[in-house]
Amino acid sequence: MTTHITRRTGLSLLSATAASTALAATDTKLSLKGPYLDLTTGEGNMLAMARINGDLDLSKIKHGWYRGVLWGFRPGEAGRDLLGVRGMSSARLIPMEGKPGYTIVRRECGYYYDLSTGETVDWWVNPYTDEKVEVLHIANPQINQPLEPVLRAAKLYDDPVEAAKPPEPFLLDWTVAGDSVFTEQRSHLWAKNPLDPAVWKRESSGPMIRITDSTAFVLKLSELQNKALSTLSHTGTWVHSRPWQPFMLMGQAEGNCMFRCFTGSASKLDDLPQDIVKLVEKRNPDFLDAPKTIVPSVPGLVRFMRDRKPASPRAM
Repeated sequence: MTTHITRRTGLSLLSATAASTALAATDTKLSLKGPYLDLTTGEGNMLAMARINGDLDLSKIKHGWYRGVLWGFRPGEAGRDLLGVRGMSSARLIPMEGKPGYTIVRRECGYYYDLSTGETVDWWVNPYTDEKVEVLHIANPQINQPLEPVLRAAKLYDDPVEAAKPPEPFLLDWTVAGDSVFTEQRSHLWAKNPLDPAVWKRESSGPMIRITDSTAFVLKLSELQNKALSTLSHTGTWVHSRPWQPFMLMGQAEGNCMFRCFTGSASKLDDLPQDIVKLVEKRNPDFLDAPKTIVPSVPGLVRFMRDRKPASPRAM
């Protein structure tokens, strides 16, 4: 028997195929629960953040970048733009042994610059004190960030409240708008200040430090749920509130400073802002690559203690 397909029959078959395809697409509609990652579970959040911060292809590294401003705030007056800040990071994933998860090992650097000229500053006149101070740029050669299906207590400085927290599922708050998806990681720290104010009279903000940090991520849901992608491009913001930077020599003066930056990521250096890449090539070329092993990390305030000596009293 010979079957003849007329134009009308062909159109009918195409319509039926299209309907079947649409039905299949409906059955596998992208959402926060799939089809690849279930972001209502700790494992799904772990894998999402591993692809945002690193690359599941362990032979590759992931770069992040940021650019923004350092603000200053004192009681009784408006905030101030103090300095610009720009920098980058290089990270890789190292699988944990004997349990699901990764350690993100990262190098991170940043440089303060004059907001009027764009030039990096190594010395700066503090507008609050009218004193010329030596800037300490950001240079963290090793940051180790554990990433598991559960969230464990952070071990930064000496925070007794944070240290007492029991493990809990690693669940982030995700928002979907079309094909865009948004999430944020926040942390709050109240801890003993490594800079003893009895010793670091001009550098220390006091016996305790309060730090709040927020990093927001914006990416595509279609990429997040694409299992073929071992890493994910994202943009976002970084907001970091803290006491006065020690190099500002503000001592225990009332007030605080805050970083507010745009952020982005890339797998290749060519896809980062090139002024940042060239600056790192000149000042910290090792930071263009990620660490290969896990070694102890040193918090910024502890590094300040190693690199600097207490400032002399200011001449009156």
